[in-house]
Amino acid sequence: MSEQASSEVVPPRRLVVRAVLRTDVGLVRSENQDFGAYTTPQEEQVSHPGGRLLIVADGMGGHRGGATASKLAAETVKAQYLGSETTDIGAALRDSLARANARIFSEAQSNPDLRGMGTTTSALAVRNGQGWLAHVGDSRIYRVRNDAIEQLTDDHSLVATMVREGLLTSQEAEVHPRRNVLQRSMGVSEDVEIDVRGPFDLQEDDTFILCSDGLHGVVKEAEMLEIARLSIEEAADEFLKRALARGAPDNVTVIVARVEATDEPEPVAAKFDETQPLDPVEPSQFDETVKDTDKIHIPPDQRVTDKIPAITDDEIARSGPASAAPAPGRPILKWMLVGALALGAAGAWFYWNHQQDTSNESRSSSSR
Repeated sequence: MSEQASSEVVPPRRLVVRAVLRTDVGLVRSENQDFGAYTTPQEEQVSHPGGRLLIVADGMGGHRGGATASKLAAETVKAQYLGSETTDIGAALRDSLARANARIFSEAQSNPDLRGMGTTTSALAVRNGQGWLAHVGDSRIYRVRNDAIEQLTDDHSLVATMVREGLLTSQEAEVHPRRNVLQRSMGVSEDVEIDVRGPFDLQEDDTFILCSDGLHGVVKEAEMLEIARLSIEEAADEFLKRALARGAPDNVTVIVARVEATDEPEPVAAKFDETQPLDPVEPSQFDETVKDTDKIHIPPDQRVTDKIPAITDDEIARSGPASAAPAPGRPILKWMLVGALALGAAGAWFYWNHQQDTSNESRSSSSR
């Protein structure tokens, strides 16, 4: 008795990302100048880049300017990404942040009340088991994997640069009086340098934390690692709770996202890209004379094909007008021949009768 190996191939489970967003004005500020956003599955299905996009922005520049800048950044990045004509995620992210920067700068130049406004922007895109990020400022993106936490972005701040150059320790940077001074932000100048990273592989249960400095300034990485073990909803709520418990001197915004495996197929619209060939379409489906394909059957040899043989000028000349083109077997010539024979027979009959009448008249004259 032998066992027959199964030929059925089990497809790998698809990785998807679920996310939740929490934001709070904090205990000191009078206005929330942070802004967070992410794409919905419906939006993702109709975009060229596809995948899920997560954004956190932290505004600055006066009572009105900071809130305006962060909102413009997040909404512009999202809209530009979804409307991008490329499937290159890194290029789509870079272009989206560049356009957002230009828009914020233009708004600030045209409106005196918004002069000097700017914002941080950190964006994470995930698609087909891979991730990309784009970043300006000191908001952060963390990844928690296998009980370890890693900061994926570099802060564009004065003290962060001093730490990287060995001029300060991490502990000294946390209490440095100029720790909030940014060296790079969105909208302050016409152009901005954008950090882009990716693709990097995702793993099931990876947890991403996107947050403004209102969170990472008071909740340290060891605590983040502990909280990230919770469900994403519980983790997001706990992050806010911890920040508020520490006095929340700044606005607090956090997105918690987790990579999960699913057996559900990817939505069809999300699979299309610029190079994907389309399946051949039966031309009769678009024939307006066929109204009910269930009742009308078209034999295969009479269906329209995508290959039509060329017609030469000689063939057109021989065929004459299209409406008089003879069918196979040339039946018109056959009936013309039959008609000619019939006319000939009729003529012969009239001629014979005429001769008989003439002969009879001659005989009558002779007898008289």
